[in-house]
Amino acid sequence: MKHFLHSHVFSLLRFSLIAGTFCFLEHTDAQDNVWSSTTSGNWQDASWSLGTLPATNQTIWVTNYGWKAVQIGADTAQSFPQSLSVDAINISSPTNTFNSLLLNFAGSATPLTVKSLTVASNSSVQMFSSALQINGPNGSGAMIGGQFDQNDSVVAGNQINVGYVGPGVYHFNSGYFTVSQLWLGGGSTPGLFYQNGGTNGFGITHVDGGTYVLSNGWCGATIYFDQWGQFRQQGGFLVSDVAAFNGTYVLAGGVHQGSATIPVYNNFAEGFSTMFQTGGTNIGSLNLGSQGNGSCTLSNGVCIAPNVIVGPKGNYSQLDGTLQVSGGIGLNQQQVSVYAFAAGRFYLQGGQVSSAGMSLQGYYSQSGGTNLTAGPITMNNVESSVSVSGGLLTAKSFDANAGWQGGIFLTGGALIITNDLAIGGNPLPNWQGFQGGGVLVVSNILLGPAATFACRDGVIKQSGTLTLTNASLYSGSNSVELGPLRLVTGGSTNSWLYMVSPASIVNFAKSSAKAWSPEPTLIVEGWSGSLYGGGSQQIVFGNDSNALTSYQLAHIEFHNPAGLTNGMYPARILSNGEIVPSVGGALPASMALQLQPNGMQVKLQGEAGRTYSIEASTDLVHWTPWTNVVNSTGTMTVTDTESTNYPSRFYRARLMP
Repeated sequence: MKHFLHSHVFSLLRFSLIAGTFCFLEHTDAQDNVWSSTTSGNWQDASWSLGTLPATNQTIWVTNYGWKAVQIGADTAQSFPQSLSVDAINISSPTNTFNSLLLNFAGSATPLTVKSLTVASNSSVQMFSSALQINGPNGSGAMIGGQFDQNDSVVAGNQINVGYVGPGVYHFNSGYFTVSQLWLGGGSTPGLFYQNGGTNGFGITHVDGGTYVLSNGWCGATIYFDQWGQFRQQGGFLVSDVAAFNGTYVLAGGVHQGSATIPVYNNFAEGFSTMFQTGGTNIGSLNLGSQGNGSCTLSNGVCIAPNVIVGPKGNYSQLDGTLQVSGGIGLNQQQVSVYAFAAGRFYLQGGQVSSAGMSLQGYYSQSGGTNLTAGPITMNNVESSVSVSGGLLTAKSFDANAGWQGGIFLTGGALIITNDLAIGGNPLPNWQGFQGGGVLVVSNILLGPAATFACRDGVIKQSGTLTLTNASLYSGSNSVELGPLRLVTGGSTNSWLYMVSPASIVNFAKSSAKAWSPEPTLIVEGWSGSLYGGGSQQIVFGNDSNALTSYQLAHIEFHNPAGLTNGMYPARILSNGEIVPSVGGALPASMALQLQPNGMQVKLQGEAGRTYSIEASTDLVHWTPWTNVVNSTGTMTVTDTESTNYPSRFYRARLMP
């Protein structure tokens, strides 16, 4: 459409050098009627070259030397209405002069009616409480290469082009602007349209490399971005769908109501468009990058949307402000080659986001702000990921049960899931959950076939069940509190617990034996704790030896535990609920002595949670009970401050029933 219109416009024009400046002549049979006075005057004055007032079959020229204005006033409209309907008007100015057409309180009952109007550079049209009707065919109309000021007036008709025949500027300050097509050109002669009030009622505005600035008033035109143009809204009310191809929409103030598609295809190529919201209120759906490279950045203000779609080539970034989505937020993905995918991206650095749910086939990254998701978050397709390094992300449930690779990465902030966190239901590798910091609050965690979950750092607060189905759980250098463990058959059946840090404590709540399938085994890798319990590495179930049944213990094995010959070792549970490799039979207690300034320090290694009686002797024959102690961690120390009163003193420990 654009190319047809523009070629039609320029096919109507030819250039002629008159009085040292370029003027625009139409290929018509209309008579030329030229303003001949070098000074200002009224439209109805006897200053026309034909000796008659303008008429319907005439092309009017205000192009001669001088600083002047030709005025159409109330008297013109009332007494000479027939002179206000002409074929064409051309206004231009020689060097160091300025010509204007002034419509000065002529009223709207008898508008100035033309098929075409050309305002060249260094020239102007000034309208005050008047009317202009442009009746030219498609491709013709008003060509503004100078300045056009509309004040409390009506401009209507078919088409206005700003900027193509010079650096045109249109000031729409008040009144009504109702043209079917408004084109704002760019390049070396940009078109600028400033709306400071009034109503732009309907039609299509083509931001074709030029700039539209809405500061006040109401705009209901459909906005198309056809080249590298800008629509800047600083205030007012824009009721329009914005469809951008190679352009920029900036919302700094006011209200925009309508969907925003950033960008769209044209008939020839993909576009790259951006939307910046630095204030104001945006009401309507957002569609970013579904048909080309498009992005939206919210740094302030409020965006209220039924839904937000970020396509394979789209980006959404939020630095501050509020995004309220009554429906869902969707990140989409597209396969661009056999092994490569393009995916939408959502970056939250500040502000607040709320939605009914999120469907992610792309990359979600949060370093700050708050995202309150009332419903589920689902991750599917390939290479999807959620990375949270700061802020707060909440959801009713989190389902990451499909895909080839990717996962959930929590390194800071907080992730709160009311119900289930499900990871890795697809039997393909590399789907994972990783917590390297922050706080995870969750009910149930379900790790499906081939899934991994690393508790490397941070805090986990789990109130429900942890289910492992041919999955891997990695500990960290922290102490984590997990729910009851449930082993379920799936894939190759077994699951793994990797103790990857020399100092790590994994606590499980007491498990129900009925929840465990009969086939799978939990294999503990990398264990380097104490056989007596209480070492730097601990795996604890509940708080006593009844936390696991003999059936459950039979489904836990240690592979190559440190300090023992390589192989598989069954698990045994200590009185405090800690499990350790079983080496057969009871482990004897061991004691070590260390002289201290205040006496003899006795170090006892024994079974955690059991009570030992330590006895003392001076001759290895007569033994006297010295103290009864509870070895809560497996290793304990006490100091005999009376040992210096004896030339020699011996110690032994007995396990109490």
